[in-house]
Order: sequence, then C-alpha cells, then structure tokens
Amino acid sequence: MSDLKKLLSDFNSDGFAVVKKVLPISDIENILNAFERLYNFASSLNSKNYLGKESHVIFEDAGLNRIVWCGGLEDILLEYGAHPNILTPVTQILGSKELTQIINQAHFKMPGEKIEFNWHQDSEHRRYGTDKWTDVSGKGSYVQTLIAIDKMTLENGPLKLIRGSHKNGHIDLKNHPERINQFSEEDIVRLEMEPGDMALFGPYTIHSSSINHSNGPRRVFINGFCIPGANNKEYPGIGLGRTLSL
Repeated sequence: MSDLKKLLSDFNSDGFAVVKKVLPISDIENILNAFERLYNFASSLNSKNYLGKESHVIFEDAGLNRIVWCGGLEDILLEYGAHPNILTPVTQILGSKELTQIINQAHFKMPGEKIEFNWHQDSEHRRYGTDKWTDVSGKGSYVQTLIAIDKMTLENGPLKLIRGSHKNGHIDLKNHPERINQFSEEDIVRLEMEPGDMALFGPYTIHSSSINHSNGPRRVFINGFCIPGANNKEYPGIGLGRTLSL
C-alpha cells in the first residue's frame, strides 16, 4: 500500500488520493465474477428497479445504473467491502479505528449504455444540513472509496474530480448548479486507473463521470464509511450501518 503520510497529504490538499494495487488481481477476479453474476441477475429484471430486503437494483433509461448494497446479493462483496487494505487508509483519514459502513455498491457502465453522473458532492446524498447527518469531526466525517474492476481510461467514462473543491465545504450544487462555474478547467483531474487501484475522496469533493464511449465495460466497486454517530439515514438493503473495527 502507498505511504500513508503521502496519502493523507494528498487527501487533505486535493480532496482525494489514489492507492495503487490496493487489491491483487486474484481478488479483483473474484469481485469481477460477483459483478457478472449481479449483472445477470439485473438483466433478468427487464430494466425494472428491484428493492429487496438485501439490495436495491437501480435502472435509468440509459441502462443499469448501480446495485446498492450489492453484498446483500453477493456475500463476497461484503467481505471485500471490509478488507483491511480499504479500511486502513480510511481510518487514518477519519481519525477513527471504528467505522460505520453505509455504502456498498456495484456500478456498471456497459458498452452502448449512456450512464453518466453529473457534477455533485456526496454530502448531498448523505443529507448534510439535515437531521439525517451530523458532521461529528467538523471535517466531513465521511470517506468514499472506489476500486477499479476494469481498467479506467479517458474513453470509458473515468472518474473526474475537481482538485481542491473540498475546501469550499457543502455548496448545494443540486439547487445551485451555477456554482460549478467558479472552478477552473485546469483543476479537473480525470483518473486513469488499473484494476485493483483505489481512489478515496471526501464528501465535499466535487466529482462526476462521463459516458463510456469504449467497446468494453467500465465497472467500479464503491464502499463508503463514516465516523460512528454521523449518519442517521436508513439506506436500502441490508446496509443500515454495519460497524467495522480495524
């Protein structure tokens, strides 16, 4: 794993950091097999959203968007979602050895589908500013991790982040989309990642991803963690907030 001191420095200055080869290829192959089983299950739903007690399968007109608490359908994804190589940098960033996991998702961008995510902050989805969230650390209290399952390139809808945007805190882009104009094109980072690489970013870091224009899939495994006591929102599936300790 990359040097934790540098990781913390990058995260604090840029709002995100990247860890190379956080999981070996053998583990990525296990995750990939689980993703393929999930995709087959989702295909059987004929593009109809599925909300079960274990997971939530979400479609858009453009195709399969994501599977929320994918580990509810594939136990192995719950195991990998708590892997020490993921938890170690997260605990360092949050300054807490105990974490509450609230996100465990499989994201799909299949060739020919038009899935994309506009500029946003995860603080919006966590419901910052409402009684559903308490920033107990005063620094966001949340870290999202994204592991590349396929190679991420400039052509297949890479994760894009605005360097330093976290320093502005929650700016409510949903209701004020014009605020994105205060950031420069020069600050946009388009991540290119190998399978097994992991990106980490905080709740205020503005990010997006574009359409997959390649002939192959672009899939990522996303897990999100907060400091215990921060989250008061219930999420679909089994993930009502499992406690993890390192």
